[in-house]
Amino acid sequence: MQYRIKHIPALMLMVSMIFSSCRKEELNPVATPEPGVWGQGKLLSGQFTAGNDANSKVSMQLKWIDVNRKVTITKMEVFITMTEKYTDKNGNPATADHGSKSYKVFDAKGNNEAVLFDITANEVYALFQTAKFNYGKGAGNQDVFSTATGRTAGKRFTKNDSFKMEWALTSKDGLVYKWWSVSVVNGELYTNQPEIAANTNVTWTVK
Repeated sequence: MQYRIKHIPALMLMVSMIFSSCRKEELNPVATPEPGVWGQGKLLSGQFTAGNDANSKVSMQLKWIDVNRKVTITKMEVFITMTEKYTDKNGNPATADHGSKSYKVFDAKGNNEAVLFDITANEVYALFQTAKFNYGKGAGNQDVFSTATGRTAGKRFTKNDSFKMEWALTSKDGLVYKWWSVSVVNGELYTNQPEIAANTNVTWTVK
């Protein structure tokens, strides 16, 4: 009994040291999560029309949303991805991915305040005019926009083309929000409150 009592103070000191070290933030293996913020983009009106580049445009809105009001976004960078349906050498339907390009950087407005802008067919052509793709028919990499593919001036886009607008949000503290949780990607956040519902992209096609 005396042996046990003699060593109790030492054991208590060891336990105290262990719990104290666990409270040190630099020793905590779980990082403190960054505050959450997401974007909401909408296609308001318009479309791209085959054979009518000059009058083809879509009107968009984009805003950032932080329901916890812990983040202030100052910049919103918009990206555009272009894909094209085609038939491969075996006669099967396929999709050509022509990549993603930075379209514009906008100054953000306040929390849940939309920035309005148009995206024209001519602007999208300027982004992708040097794109090349191997359609797998023995010609190697081809210019996507060329007379060989039937895309001439004023008729750059066809009904096989599709577009996607995405975004990256930059806070006043320099944090960049570009990758999103599954709940945001799947559009599950605030679906019953459309004014603050989250999404990660807006798509449109050619009519």
